[in-house]
Amino acid sequence: MTGDAAPAARFESTVEQYAVYRPEYPDAPLDSLRERFGLDGTGRLLDLGCGTGRLGVALAPDVAQVVGVDPNEAMVEHARERASVANAANTEWRVGSDADLPEMGEDLDPLRLTVMGRSFHWMNQERTLEELHDFTEPGGGVALLHDTEWLARGTADWEDAVYDVVSTYLDDPPKRTGPVEYDDSWVDKLAAHGFDGAEERVFEVDREWDADGVVGYLLSLSFCSPAILGEDRDAFERDVRAALAEFETPHEEEADVRVVAGER
Repeated sequence: MTGDAAPAARFESTVEQYAVYRPEYPDAPLDSLRERFGLDGTGRLLDLGCGTGRLGVALAPDVAQVVGVDPNEAMVEHARERASVANAANTEWRVGSDADLPEMGEDLDPLRLTVMGRSFHWMNQERTLEELHDFTEPGGGVALLHDTEWLARGTADWEDAVYDVVSTYLDDPPKRTGPVEYDDSWVDKLAAHGFDGAEERVFEVDREWDADGVVGYLLSLSFCSPAILGEDRDAFERDVRAALAEFETPHEEEADVRVVAGER
């Protein structure tokens, strides 16, 4: 989600799948943010790289205002629809990126909390944290959320079978490594930019998938999007479903959601 259009363009053909098939955040990591940052129905929350608005809408009842920002206009439209369905009238959705933070500063200041769900890796990280520190009220903070990407990290047999299909259609699929040890680079970055008590918390979650969910999730990935697959999309979907048919349903995933957060 840098200032150029590249990330938005990469997700252009994934929007419908992204809105429907990306997993929701479980309650536990969101409850941890509510408790740590005293979300009591007051204050302003920035959902930076908001995508289809999952985080912002989920936390809308806990703040006075949510501002969601994403470079992809179609994602922003889905966020507006999600907010409307949830009756989250205290939300505002804008097309933009981390590069626009200086221009938005007067509208955002002060911020109780900034959340970034699966988006921080797209950004100019050091610059973004510097600017957010200036806009964040004392006691407020920043929270970075990400979770297991099962195609590369999972260990289940059905995940192996799906990866084998994906690797036949993509020239450069992500390496399938299984579980990895995460370093604390994001923790260190928050601490280096003035966010105290920076730490990572891990929340385990078990998910169940059916064939529609697996196919939809794969098509929501920027490297496996409908635009990337092109004319091979139908064959790809057929082969994924055939591979999954060899396994009992539902297809179980052992995942975790990680929250890196710090206070100003």
